Formats: sequence, C-alpha cells, structure tokens
Amino acid sequence: MSEHQPPIRLLPTAGFKQDLQTLHDAAVLYPRGPEDRLLRVTLNQLGRINQGAPSTHPLEYMPSYPDLSDCETTYVGADPHAKPSHRIVWRERAPQRPGDPVTREIIAMGERANGHAYYMAGQRLGRPVGFTLAELAAQREPIASPLRSRQRSIGSFDAPPSDEPDLQFD
Repeated sequence: MSEHQPPIRLLPTAGFKQDLQTLHDAAVLYPRGPEDRLLRVTLNQLGRINQGAPSTHPLEYMPSYPDLSDCETTYVGADPHAKPSHRIVWRERAPQRPGDPVTREIIAMGERANGHAYYMAGQRLGRPVGFTLAELAAQREPIASPLRSRQRSIGSFDAPPSDEPDLQFD
C-alpha cells in the first residue's frame, strides 16, 4: 500500500536566489567547467527536493554552529567521483491547513568546507552561534536579526530585487 505524498511547494529565499545567481554567473564565464557542472547538479537536486526526495541528512544542534536543528542538508558537487563540495540547507514546513502543500524553504547553498553553508544559513535565519532554538525563543529581544544579515553594502546595487518571482518547477 503506497502512501499519498502531499504536494510540495519549493520556496527559495532571497539569499539562496543570490547563491544560485552567483553560481550561474560563474558557470557562464566557464562553460563546461566545474561551475557549470555544479549548477546543473544543483538544479537537478532542487527538482528532486521539490518532488519529495529526502535530504542527505537532518541537521542537529552543534555548539560551534548556529542551531539549524529544524533544517535539512543535501550535498551537491561537480565531480561525481569526489566528496561533494557544497551543501544546500533547507527546511520543511508543514501545511497550515489541510490540503495545502508542504513548503520546503531553501535557505542557502554554500561550500561544505569549514561549515560555510551552515554559517550562511544561520546568518540568514538570524541565529547566532552557540544558542539553541529553545534559548533563542526564550529571549525577549532577538539576539541577531535576519534583517541585519540581509543588509547589503553600497557596492551591491547589481543584486536582483527581492520582488522577483520564485523559482518554478513544473
């Protein structure tokens, strides 16, 4: 007996869209290079995530990183014969009403080395290192603000506007 899987809505954040744009720009500069392969693998993985594929593994609290215990990670890499070089960090949100789709919010894509993707995801979610989600929820005022992590320098006028449509997978 097969279970009916609820529909899934992919919700890439503005930060993730920027990560993907940066990778795309590098792939355009080096067609058929590792950036192009990484972009294709990443887009394929996003399609799989949208279809309900499980993550590489759920994340747990580790004191040396922001608490991402409500998130999942999926590994991606350009070389199929090497350890994946990047991580996609995302989280799944249950539907608010029966019949609504499950939302998979894509937060960050970054290098696997030194936990770079985890630090980016934590910054985008406004989560400082060393605090659990329960400790953050108990704070009267936020310790870190997601708005502060989204501020851009004066030289970043070429960033895409936040009112761009979400990625669509049909």
